[in-house]
Amino acid sequence: MENMIEILKKWNPWEKEIGTGIKREEYIKKVFPYLERKEIVVLKGIRRCGKSTIVKQLIAELVKSGVNKKQILYLNLEDYGFANDLTIKLFDEVLQSYKEYSKNKKRIYFFIDEVQKIPSWEKWLRTKYDLNEDIKFVITGSSASLLSKELSTLLTGRNLSFTVMPLSFNEFSYFTKGKLEEYMKYGGFPEVVLEKSEEKKLYILQQYFEDIVHKDIIDRYSIRNTKQIMDLARYLVSASGSKVSVNKLSRVFGIAKDTLQTYINYMIDAYLLFEVTYFSYSAKVKHDVSKLPKLYCLDNGLVGIANAKYSKNIGQMFENTVFIKLAENYNEISYWGELDSEVDFIVEKTAINVTSTDKIPERELKGLEDFNKKHKGFASLIISNKLKKEKITPLIEFLKTL
Repeated sequence: MENMIEILKKWNPWEKEIGTGIKREEYIKKVFPYLERKEIVVLKGIRRCGKSTIVKQLIAELVKSGVNKKQILYLNLEDYGFANDLTIKLFDEVLQSYKEYSKNKKRIYFFIDEVQKIPSWEKWLRTKYDLNEDIKFVITGSSASLLSKELSTLLTGRNLSFTVMPLSFNEFSYFTKGKLEEYMKYGGFPEVVLEKSEEKKLYILQQYFEDIVHKDIIDRYSIRNTKQIMDLARYLVSASGSKVSVNKLSRVFGIAKDTLQTYINYMIDAYLLFEVTYFSYSAKVKHDVSKLPKLYCLDNGLVGIANAKYSKNIGQMFENTVFIKLAENYNEISYWGELDSEVDFIVEKTAINVTSTDKIPERELKGLEDFNKKHKGFASLIISNKLKKEKITPLIEFLKTL
């Protein structure tokens, strides 16, 4: 037990102040009010996007609101001290050790970081939840399917889920006062944003990319051919915004079609990639195999290190930056195209095309016009470099206001 408490003391505020970093106000405002409700709060998002920091900020808010520090229990499953004990029994051992140490008889706020590291975690949580013990659970994980079909059947009505993203442009501006070009080049991972050295920024991004592929895909799914999946991930991230043909990729990478699709699903699940499907009210058309999905990366910095030529592809930078902003605000994002007409993004009742210039290419206007002939009632928007006119908005204004 002593060893257990020593590990826990490193992460908990019981006897010392815990660093909370720069406050991510938007998430605190969104999540904190739900800490008094019974439901399990779930924070999901790509590795290193700041989930653990937000947890520490929530803990600080609880203490500020009058909660005793001994009511807090924070378990970081990435601590090497637990490396050989990642089974469901660990939860009970941690809870028991904490209770004996803290002597707390009030409500427990139990924060579990990277919960997916323990198999069957959801069954343990469900049992505790249904026993009506006075424990408020907040869990984090680097997996989109943290509440997939199997898990949601176990935790239906018992969870409130929030997706955490790397820094938005507004947060980036608050953190650093940096320029848009810097945000587009290096992305929004907090540690990368706060690093001053360009060389170190690139090194950290390279490490993040490898960690996401290795820890959240290769290790998690016990994939043997590590080079093959690393090459595939690098290619897909570098080609962010492109349509993806599984048949074509299967031939190029020498991976069976079903296996390749599974690998792509793993990358989506790890938040490395995001799928944008074809827009149609008809499920038949939407899922037509000829209507290839597009894949986007959730951080421009990762695209940059995956593709050395990226800095020259201004159009891709612009489009990916717009996508990231849309992903922060909308659950459903799609695209549309017929013959030589295309619309980059459709969200709710708005069709959006993106261009990195202020001389708007004819094809951008034509795509929106052709879409509106087929689908009535949609607003049209072109996002430009700096041009501002009716239905045309500069990128920086779009990022600040949406």
